Amino acid sequence: MSALNTSIWRFLALSLAMHALGLLVLYPLRPALAPRQDPISVSLLPTPDKAEPAPKPSPRVPASRSSRVPSIIAKKDSRITAEKTSPARDKTARNVSRAEDPIPVSPPTPRETIPEQSVVAERQLPTLKELLPEPTWSSSSARNDAPVSLNTRDPVYVTYFTKIKQLIESQWEYPELALRYGLQGRLALEFTIGGNGRLDQLRLIRSSGSQLLDEEALRAIKAAAPFPPIPSWIKPNPLSISASMEYHDNRLNYRFTR
Repeated sequence: MSALNTSIWRFLALSLAMHALGLLVLYPLRPALAPRQDPISVSLLPTPDKAEPAPKPSPRVPASRSSRVPSIIAKKDSRITAEKTSPARDKTARNVSRAEDPIPVSPPTPRETIPEQSVVAERQLPTLKELLPEPTWSSSSARNDAPVSLNTRDPVYVTYFTKIKQLIESQWEYPELALRYGLQGRLALEFTIGGNGRLDQLRLIRSSGSQLLDEEALRAIKAAAPFPPIPSWIKPNPLSISASMEYHDNRLNYRFTR
C-alpha cells in the first residue's frame, strides 16, 4: 500500500512538472497567435529637392616666410622700373596732348540767300464757247494745202464725198482689153474741185504699171465732172482730194490714200 502511494505521488509530481513546462513553452507564443489585422495602405509624398549646400570656402593657408620674400623683392623692382619709365611716359603724354590740340578752322562763309520771289500769275480760264470748235472746223481744216482722202470718216466731208464717189463709179469701168489679158494694178492720183464743182486739176501720183488702167481712171474722173458745188461748211475752197484706185480680180476697188 505504501508502494502504491509512492508511485501515485511520483506520477502527480511528474504530471505537474509536465504541465508547468507546457505553460512556460506556450505562453510566449500567444502574441504571435494574435488575430491578423488588415494592412493599412500608406502613400508617401515626394520629398522636395534639397538645395545643394554652397561650397565652403577653402581655408586660407598663411604664406610662409619664404613665399613672402619674392613679393617684397618684386615690389621694390616695380618701384624702380616705374621711376625709370615715368620720364618716358611724361614725354609721350606731352606729345599726345599736343596732337590732340584742336586745329583752328575758319568758319564757312555764309552764302547769300536769294529771296524767292513767289509771283503767281493769275490766268483766266477759257470759256466754254472758246473750247468748242467752230461749226466749220474739221480735223483737216488746219492743213489747207494737204489733200483730203476721198475715203475720210470726218463727218464734215462724208456726205459730200459720197456724192463724188457715186459720180466716179458711174463712169469708171474695167477696160475689156485689160480683162482679156488679166491686167491688174493700183494707182494713186489727186484732183482739185473748185467752189462751183468744176474740176480744176487732175494729176497721176503713182502709176499702176499699165498705161491702159491709168488712162481709164483719169478718164472716169474727167467724165464725172462737174461735181456738186462745195458746201459752205467745208474749208478750204477749192478742195484738193487724194484717192487710190485699184484694178483687181476683174473688180474695181477704192483704196484711198490718207
